[in-house]
Amino acid sequence: MVYGVYLYFCCTSFRRASRALEPWIERSYVAIWGWVQKLGFLADRFAFDRHAVESFLVDETQIKVGAQEAWLWLAFEPRSRKILGFYLSRARNMLVAYNFLKELRRKYGKKTLYTDGGAWYIQAAKWARLEHLIYDEYTKNVVERFIETLKDRLECFDDYFPCMKEDCECEHVRNWISVYALIYNYVRDHMALGRPPVRDLERMMEVQRFQELFRRCLS
Repeated sequence: MVYGVYLYFCCTSFRRASRALEPWIERSYVAIWGWVQKLGFLADRFAFDRHAVESFLVDETQIKVGAQEAWLWLAFEPRSRKILGFYLSRARNMLVAYNFLKELRRKYGKKTLYTDGGAWYIQAAKWARLEHLIYDEYTKNVVERFIETLKDRLECFDDYFPCMKEDCECEHVRNWISVYALIYNYVRDHMALGRPPVRDLERMMEVQRFQELFRRCLS
């Protein structure tokens, strides 16, 4: 199951991952989609030492879940390039921003917040008692490239399994992003770093890193 999910995130297609497994075992692309959903709750168990987080880099982007729109809020650690957390909402306002910042502060403590200066962050940062600075153009480009890559992958995911519920709570999307963030942080070699953002398993091959993460979680 873990290897099938790893294959999917390598090739971007549930059907291709299904075909790659055929020499060993036959599983449909729907089954692999289900595996991603099952592993989502495990991915949430991995957190970082709050003392290793120096600051929060936060941005948001609009995505589509089926025929409806939603907002995806993302937090990074700018030095190490780790994804610190994410939040899904149906609205973009200072109350939603505050809820996300409050959760980040609960996990990692009081850190400096960097954003693009959106109006919803100004009051939210005051409510969360975080120092708020606006990031530079270089950082903006780095964040935007990552978000575009993630949105392209999400679109592919939703094309295969479109949400038909009018009042969907986006749980299937949360599970997908949880596994994506886990692979991004611990498994894949980051192009700029030459290793994963978290160095814990860097001496292993990629698929071994992924297997080791879930072995630890389930042991």
